[in-house]
Amino acid sequence: MRATFGIFLLVTLLFAPRTGRAAGFLIFEGGAKALGMGGAFTARADDPSAIFFNPAGLSQVDGVQAYGGFTLIFTGTDFSGVDPDPGFGTTGETGTLLFSPINAYLSWQFDPKVTVGIGLFNMFGLGQDWKNPSTFIGRHIATKIDLRTFFVNPTVAWQPIDDVSFGFGLDLVYATVDLRRYVQQWDPNGQSFLDIGTTRLEGDNGLDVGWNVGGLYHSPHDVNIGVSFRSQITADVEGPAGFVQVPSGDPALDQAVAAVFPSNQSVKTTIKLPYIMSLGVAYTGVERWEFEVDFNYVAWSRFNALVFEFSEDASLNTIRPQNYDDKWSLRTGFGYDVWEELTLRAGYYFDPTPQPQLAMSPLLGDITRHGLTGGVGYHAGAVTFDGFMLILFSTDRSTDGLSDDGYNGTYSSFGNLFGLNVGYKW
Repeated sequence: MRATFGIFLLVTLLFAPRTGRAAGFLIFEGGAKALGMGGAFTARADDPSAIFFNPAGLSQVDGVQAYGGFTLIFTGTDFSGVDPDPGFGTTGETGTLLFSPINAYLSWQFDPKVTVGIGLFNMFGLGQDWKNPSTFIGRHIATKIDLRTFFVNPTVAWQPIDDVSFGFGLDLVYATVDLRRYVQQWDPNGQSFLDIGTTRLEGDNGLDVGWNVGGLYHSPHDVNIGVSFRSQITADVEGPAGFVQVPSGDPALDQAVAAVFPSNQSVKTTIKLPYIMSLGVAYTGVERWEFEVDFNYVAWSRFNALVFEFSEDASLNTIRPQNYDDKWSLRTGFGYDVWEELTLRAGYYFDPTPQPQLAMSPLLGDITRHGLTGGVGYHAGAVTFDGFMLILFSTDRSTDGLSDDGYNGTYSSFGNLFGLNVGYKW
């Protein structure tokens, strides 16, 4: 077991991540086998990634098993402005960004009825990095944001009778935030805003604790029913806020700005992560085939505002309304055993954006997504390989003049994902 735990730690260090996002900023890439079927895995959950999708499924994972991998997310956002602000013809782009959330699991069935395990994954994250930050039209709102969360999830599953199992886990959550933007001031002479400085807000939450539970039922009619619930998390983030003055070329103006320019200080904010409920139904009554449909409910309405409180200068305090809406998403997929060692998979999911138009901004201009997935699994003795690819389809989304920042226009995004997991059974 000592060597096994060493392998688990090695996987987590090799793939230290930057995080990406699905609709909202939920990252659902908890395992390549599940994602090959569109992420519909609540009712089967039959590999160590059950820790992520439904902890009750861990009771199906026998022996000692390790399962870990990563996802490569290639994504990007374009923005086109409208009158009056920021103006018709203004544009911005992130280019193609690469994010790499990880997942790593270790399980041990030390009794026919009891299995324990631990997982590490990135369940929420957000990344935007706009090109040419010094000239980007939305630089006064954000030029870059990087939100990362790390979940460590010790889990236990119990199977009191053959067809019923339950699971429970603790979420130990560490979150970091990095937000950068330009500070601007109105110039009455030039009738425009001047860049007078830059600011970078960083911080982490230390550690917060949540929990997750699940249940799984195998009916006598080749139908599995799974339910899972992961609790909400409130992450109180605190860290340094750095301010750097930008020379304007006018000594008198620079001197006046320096007299009132903010000093470096600490800043606090709270990130409210939603609770998640999942219901899945799987059917395995056709030889070589398996099918599953999942419904996921995410309580995004907890994410109602971003509040920044500064330690020395209360005039800098900011409230950014978000007012997200709770949303259901649909995930469905199937697998086909070509032969005993090889399985092909495919899936589809519909993930509506929870973000209202008033909250669309360079921090996050979110869009409803449709995803098509394909995957393959191969078993060679004690080793398992699972891979998937996912293509996101989305339509352009306009603020329709409702942006709370007065920063109106149309956002368009794209995304392509590739993932790989490797498992080993002792």
